[in-house]
Amino acid sequence: MKIGIIGSADRAVAWEKHLRPHGSVSEVTITPRLSEVGDVDACLLLTEDGQQLDLLLEAVKTGYHTFLISPLPTDISKVEKIYYTAQEANVLLQFSHWPTLAPASKWMAQKISKPSFVQISRKVSHAKYRESGHDFEYYWMDELAFCLRWINGSVHHMDLKTIELNHNNIYGLHMLLRFESGSTANIYVNVASAKADHHRLASNNHFLLDCNVLDQNVRVGEENESGHLFFSKQSFDATKAAELAVQDFIKAIQLNRPTIYNGHHLLELTKTADKVRKRLARS
Repeated sequence: MKIGIIGSADRAVAWEKHLRPHGSVSEVTITPRLSEVGDVDACLLLTEDGQQLDLLLEAVKTGYHTFLISPLPTDISKVEKIYYTAQEANVLLQFSHWPTLAPASKWMAQKISKPSFVQISRKVSHAKYRESGHDFEYYWMDELAFCLRWINGSVHHMDLKTIELNHNNIYGLHMLLRFESGSTANIYVNVASAKADHHRLASNNHFLLDCNVLDQNVRVGEENESGHLFFSKQSFDATKAAELAVQDFIKAIQLNRPTIYNGHHLLELTKTADKVRKRLARS
C-alpha cells in the first residue's frame, strides 16, 4: 500500500513515523501539495488553513482513501457534498476527532458498545481559556461529537442553558440530549473555572465507567454476585492516540470497513451542531 502525506514537512515527518512500522505500507510520499502526491492508495491530509474541505473533496474525487488530520470541519453543505461523493466513489474517510480516537475512549466503547447514560463535565481555567486562542464552541463541539459518535443515534430533544453576563459572552453551557433509543447525554462546559477538571461518565445495565480525561484513567464500576458495587481502574497512554489512529485507518482500508470516525459521524455532528448554534443565537 502506498500512502501520501500532504502538509508541512515538520508535521509530515512526525506522521511518517506512525506509518513506517506497518508491513502493509510499502511506500510513503511526503509533499506540500495534493497535486504532487502521485500514484498512492490513500493519504493523510495535514492542514488547518481553512481550505481543508476543498482539499478533501479533491482527494475524494481522485479516489484516495483519506484521513483528514485537522479540527473537525462543520460546514454543512461542504461536509454533505464530501460524504455523498465519497459514498459514490467508494472512498473511505477518517477524521481526527481525538476524544473518540483516544485509547481510553476506544476501550470504553468496547466495554459499553452503546451507553444509555452519558454525563460530561469539562471545566477549563479561565486563564487557560483566554490563552488558548479557541472560542467557546471549540469546547462544546468536541463533547457533542463524542456523545453523538458513542450513542450513535438520532437526537429527538435538546435542552440548552448558558451562562452569559452583560456583554453576552458565553462562559458556561449545559446541554441535555435525548436520543430516539432512550439514551441521554448531559454536557456541562465551564470556561470560567478556577482550575481544570474533565470527566466523562457513562453507563449501561452492566458497567459504570468514569474517565478522568486529563489523566486518561478510567474507574470501572460493576456489581458482584451479591449485588455490591466494586471498582477497578484502567490507565491509558494518550500519546499513543495518533499511532493507533493511523493503524485503524490502514486496517479499515484493508478490510473495506467504515473508519472509526467517518463521514456519516461528521455529517450527523454538523446537523446537530447547527441546531445548537441556532439555539445559542436565540438565547
